[in-house]
Amino acid sequence: MGKILKSYIHVIVALLIGVICILFIPAVNGLTEVGVRVLAVFFPVLYLWLTVGTDWPCWLSLMLLVFTGVMTPTEVFAQSYGNSLIITVIGMMAFSKVLVDTGVIDTIVKWFATRELVRNHPYRFIIIISIVEGLASIVMNISALILIFIAFISALCEEIGYKKGDPFYTALMIGLFWIANAFNAASPLGHSLPLILMSTASAAGQEVTIAQWLAVGIPIAILVSVAAVLIICLIWRPEASKFMNYDLDAHRKEIKPFTAEGKITLVLLIALILYWVLPSVFPNMLPEGAKALYDSWGSNMPVIIGVALLCIIHVKGKLVTTFKQATSTTSITTITFIGCVIVLGNAISSTDTGISARLANVLNPLTSSMSLFAYITLLSLFFIILTNFISNTVCMMLYFNLAVPVFVAAGLPTAALTVIICFIASFASLVPSSSTFAPFFFDGGHITIKNTWKWNVVMIAVTRALVSFVAYPIMV
Repeated sequence: MGKILKSYIHVIVALLIGVICILFIPAVNGLTEVGVRVLAVFFPVLYLWLTVGTDWPCWLSLMLLVFTGVMTPTEVFAQSYGNSLIITVIGMMAFSKVLVDTGVIDTIVKWFATRELVRNHPYRFIIIISIVEGLASIVMNISALILIFIAFISALCEEIGYKKGDPFYTALMIGLFWIANAFNAASPLGHSLPLILMSTASAAGQEVTIAQWLAVGIPIAILVSVAAVLIICLIWRPEASKFMNYDLDAHRKEIKPFTAEGKITLVLLIALILYWVLPSVFPNMLPEGAKALYDSWGSNMPVIIGVALLCIIHVKGKLVTTFKQATSTTSITTITFIGCVIVLGNAISSTDTGISARLANVLNPLTSSMSLFAYITLLSLFFIILTNFISNTVCMMLYFNLAVPVFVAAGLPTAALTVIICFIASFASLVPSSSTFAPFFFDGGHITIKNTWKWNVVMIAVTRALVSFVAYPIMV
């Protein structure tokens, strides 16, 4: 069957799903007529995301939501392209691009990779690389970071005699994948999935601040990263004798000192992070007048100022960056997708649709006979399996709408649960369709399903156990 014919068939199927929703989903048990129409947009869009892509379906869905009556055109566009989250995404992706362009990331990676403690110790090398990746992933655009590490690991392995498919090469790459997934959920600093869920939670009246997210997400990511390293170094133990060929001294000579441009970028980024985090951690640190100014600025004003400064400051007669260069990796497709997910999440959470009320009414009888812990544990198991085959975002949205109404009905806080939901949805590495990062690894042949499925299953099981039996009881 031709590709064009398949695309037409997928569009027809999506239309049929919408029609079925309109004809056969009754507006009862809390669900309103508006809610039925929203579902008639939501389910076809989910189908198209899985079969066609996320570009034009997102674009089209913005218009279709207007016809449901849940929002006006002004509200749809204000909550998508006009959402303040878009500024944060653009700003943090710009900072990531400049950190790469100024050589900061390259210097940091090579400095850590040439410490004396890794000499002739391949598993220590894995631990160090994992630590560096985790630290950088807190603030870096994950896609850019993955490409940097893939290039570094590929070149290093080729030099010491390992090729694609060798266990040591595979272990380094799958470890990189696991830790990228963990820290992608751990930090909302420029990472789209946490930012999307923060906006969705806010629309549902369950606000989560950046400081709250980091306080929950970073410990979980560290816990899972430690498990990943232990699985590789203590259980898997890939053959690594050729690591003795790693010329640490030669690589140490390649390390370049931070440039003035790199130092300026780092200082501005650290100042931005402190602005976001410190007042939440130490709420009484600011006098009343300064606190009022801080509250009025919100989270985006410093991002705008920081990126503008990067485009204003000159070093030896040359700009640190230009706005065009800093934002060259920020695509309209990404922004449209983020905006669409936010609007869909807001529409589903709206009291005008009654979707959350319907879910709560349906779930309450089912969950009344089991503990909340058992219910969330079962959901975690289901979604950590599902997210390894379909879109992380789809899983995250479904999980949120199944779990949070039950928590709200029980009168329990939802901030930590929201982070855990994002974490479960983000941890996907089993097949090429499992996440947006997967093609970087699978398409380049750096890993294959055949040589990673066993260890992926082990890691997924361990992650599920850690989240359900360690993170959830402590943090929720």
